[in-house]
Amino acid sequence: MVANASKAPKGSHDPISLEMFTELIQTMSPAEISQIPLENLPSHIPSDIAEHASPGVRGAVEDLLMSLNSFHLKRRIADVDNYGEAVANAMDKAKTSCTSNSLRIFKNKILCLIDTLQIAKKEAKPVTEEAIVNQIVSINNLLIDVRSESYTMTSTLDVLESILPISDNDQTRFNSLIRRVNKAIEVTENTLSEYYILRLKLLSKIISDKRKHIESNEEILRKYHEELTNLQQDLENTKGIWRRTVQRKSTLEEEETIQKMIEEQINKINQKEIIISENDLILWLDTIVDASLSKGSQERAAKSLRTSRISLYYLLNRFCLGQEQSAIQIAQNPFIQVNPEQAIRYVLLSEQFILDYFTKRKNDKTAWLSGAAESKIAELDELQKDIMAELKRASKGIL
Repeated sequence: MVANASKAPKGSHDPISLEMFTELIQTMSPAEISQIPLENLPSHIPSDIAEHASPGVRGAVEDLLMSLNSFHLKRRIADVDNYGEAVANAMDKAKTSCTSNSLRIFKNKILCLIDTLQIAKKEAKPVTEEAIVNQIVSINNLLIDVRSESYTMTSTLDVLESILPISDNDQTRFNSLIRRVNKAIEVTENTLSEYYILRLKLLSKIISDKRKHIESNEEILRKYHEELTNLQQDLENTKGIWRRTVQRKSTLEEEETIQKMIEEQINKINQKEIIISENDLILWLDTIVDASLSKGSQERAAKSLRTSRISLYYLLNRFCLGQEQSAIQIAQNPFIQVNPEQAIRYVLLSEQFILDYFTKRKNDKTAWLSGAAESKIAELDELQKDIMAELKRASKGIL
C-alpha cells in the first residue's frame, strides 16, 4: 500500500474514524482501497458514502462495503457461537456508544442556553426567570434519554468486562470495545456534570431570591395572622349561650359581619403569600440532588450547592407550613367554601413530600441514574437522611 493507505492503522482493532475513511477514498486508487483491512474500517459507514467518491473509485468503495458487511455478519455469528447472544448484543452497543443522537441534541440545547445568557450579558438585558426556567425544563426533558443511554453503557461495560476471551485476537477486540465504552461514559458524565453545575448556578439565584422575597413578607403576614386570630376570637365570643338567647338577632348580624371580615382578612393573607408550587420544589430538588450525586459537580460547585440546600430547606418548610396553615384556617372557619377534608388530606400528603420524592427517584432508575446502580442508590439514601435531618433543623427557625 502506498503513502495514502498508510493512514489506515494496521494491527489495531480501533477503527479509523468515518471522517478519515471519507478522506482516504478521495485520494486512494481502487487498488489501494481494496487493500484497506476490513477490521480497521469504521463500525458504521453510511450506505451512500460511495457517492462521495470520485467515479473512478466508486465501484471499489462499493465492493469494499459489500465485503465489510459479509465480514461483520460472519464475525457476529462466530461471536454468538463463542460467547452467546447477550455478549454479541453488548458488542454491537459498544460499537455505537460514541454516536448518541440524544447526547448531541442535549449538548446543543445546553449551548443554546449558554448563548442566550451570553447575548443577554453582552446587551445588558437580563434574561427573565421564566425564560431561564423554561429552557432548563426543556433540557431536563432530554435527561431521561441521556441517562438511560448512560445506564445502558454501564451495563454493556459490565458484560464486556466479565468475558474471558478465547483468543488473543478476541482479547484485543474486547479491550478496544471496553476503551470505547469507557470513553463514551466519560464524555456523557462530563456533559451531565457541566449541565448540573450550570443549572445549579442559575437556579441557586432563583431559589435564594424566592427565600428573600418570602422573608421580606414575614412581618406583614405575621400582623395579618394576628388580626385574623383576633377576629376568630371575636367570632367565638358571639357563640355564648346568653348572647344566643337574649340578643339572638343582633348576635347573628354581628356574627355575619365578623365572618365577612375573616374572609376579607384571609384574602389579604392569600394575596400577600408567595406561592411555592410542587413543580418548583421538584425542579429545585432535582437540581440539588443531581449536583450532590455528581462528583464533578460536588467539587466544582460546592459553594452554590451548600447555599442552595440551605435556602431549599427553608422553602420546603415554608411549603409544608403554608399547607398546614391553610388547613387550620379551613378547620377554624368552616363557612369558607373549601372542602376541609380534602385540604387536611393534602397537608398530610405534603408531610411526606421528601420521602415520596426520594422513593420515586430510587424506583425510577433509568429515568435518572447515570452510574452504577447500587452505589448511586446508597448515595441517594445518605442524601435523603442528610436532607431530612437538615430540614428538621431548619424548621425550628420558622415554626
